Amino acid sequence: MTRDVRIDSSQGILVRGWKSGSEGFLLQIRAHDEEVRLLCRCGRSHWLVREQFSGGVPSLSVTCHSCGTRGTFAMEGVKLSAP
Repeated sequence: MTRDVRIDSSQGILVRGWKSGSEGFLLQIRAHDEEVRLLCRCGRSHWLVREQFSGGVPSLSVTCHSCGTRGTFAMEGVKLSAP
């Protein structure tokens, strides 16, 4: 069973990977072997997602598609693909 993590309690999470599907927005995070589902304050798991590589430091920015709540997570082990 996938564990739920609320955006309010997600400070300090290091993201190793992510995917979006029928089960919601799933994160692979450093502290867990299995994926976790990111839930918004409004109870939904439908996010607009953007990977950013500013200054060589990768991050993942999310915005709730329903209520607009935002979050940003550091990414670990992710590299910018070559052109």
